Amino acid sequence: MDGPVFDAMLKTALEEALRRDIEETAAPPPPSRRQRRRMRGLLADFRRGPFSDRKRRPRNPARYLAAAVIAALLTGVAAAGLALGGGERFRQMFEEETWAAGYYKNAADTEQLLGMGAEMDTVTVESGGLRFEMLDAIFDGQMAMVELRMTLLDPALLEDPQKDGFHFGDTEVLLESGRDVGAWGYSYASWETEEELEEGQYSLVFSISDEALSAGGRCGLRLQNLVSGFGGEQKLLLPGEWTLSITLQPTEILHLEPNAVCRVNGVDWILDSVSLSPLALGLTLHREDEEGRYSRWSPCRDLGIRLKSGEVLEIKGSTSIGASDTHIDARIEFLIPLDLEQVESLQVCGVEIPLQE
Repeated sequence: MDGPVFDAMLKTALEEALRRDIEETAAPPPPSRRQRRRMRGLLADFRRGPFSDRKRRPRNPARYLAAAVIAALLTGVAAAGLALGGGERFRQMFEEETWAAGYYKNAADTEQLLGMGAEMDTVTVESGGLRFEMLDAIFDGQMAMVELRMTLLDPALLEDPQKDGFHFGDTEVLLESGRDVGAWGYSYASWETEEELEEGQYSLVFSISDEALSAGGRCGLRLQNLVSGFGGEQKLLLPGEWTLSITLQPTEILHLEPNAVCRVNGVDWILDSVSLSPLALGLTLHREDEEGRYSRWSPCRDLGIRLKSGEVLEIKGSTSIGASDTHIDARIEFLIPLDLEQVESLQVCGVEIPLQE
C-alpha cells in the first residue's frame, strides 16, 4: 500500500471516529478568556506548520492530520462538518471597523463577544435553489446577531443581471413564546471578509433587537421569496421559504426604571425604562400631556455615556424608533461592543441616569 492511499484511509478513519465521538459526547462548557487566548495561540502555531524548521525531519502525515483534528476541535468546527457559534467571526467583524472604535475609545471591548453565544440549531439549509450556511451567532441579552453565507444554486439565477440587487420579500422572526418582534427588529447587510466568496455567494449579517428576546429560548429566522427592486417594481427572482434557528441563552441585562423627566421642545417626557447591554440601548418614554403631537423627536439624538474615568462619550449607532403622540420606544445598536464595567452613567436629553444606586 503506497503512502497516498494509506494517508487517505487514515484520514477517513479519523474523521469517522471523530464524528462518532462528537455525537456521543455532551457539549463542553464554554472556555474562559484565558483558554481562548491559548487556543488562538495554538492555532497560529498550527497555521505556520508543525515543522517550520527545514533542518528537522519531514512531516509525519498521521501526526499532521492529528494536529488538524485538534485545531478543528479548538475552533469549534469539527472535521466531520459540524459547526458551533462562538462569536469569533463577529469579534473580527467589529475589530475591522477601526473607525467605529474611535467613538468609544477604551470603552470598547470586542473580546466579550467570545462565548457570548447562541447555539446554532441550524447549520445548513438547502432547498429551492438556495443554500444557507450559518457561520456564527451571538446574543447579549437583548440583541442577537446571526451571520449566514448564502449560495445561489440555480444556474439561471446566476446569469440574472439583477441577482446582486436582491432582498427578501418577507422576513419573520419566530419566538417560542409566540410574542411578536417589533417592526425594527431585524436588518441584514453584507460585509467583507478575508475569505474569497465564489460567484453567487453572499455574506449576510442579521441583527434582531427586541426586548421580547430577553427570556431566551428558540428563535427562528424565516426568509421568504428572493426578489429585486422595491415597491411596484419588484421582480421575483426565486420563490421559496427558508427557516434557520438558533437557541438564545437567557442572559441578564441592566434594566432601570428611572422615572426621570426629560424636557424637550417645551414638553415633558417621562423616561420609564432603560435597557442596556454590550450591543444595544433601549429607551421607553411617555408624555402625560395628551394634547400635543409627536414632532419626530428622537431621544437617540441626544445620548451620551459618562465613564468612570470622567470622560463623556457621545453614543453613536444604528437607531430605531417606534412612536406615537404619547409614547416612544427607541433602540440604538452600538457601532462596537461596549464594556459596561467602565460606564458610570447615561445622559439622556441632558438628564444624568446613574447605572448604580
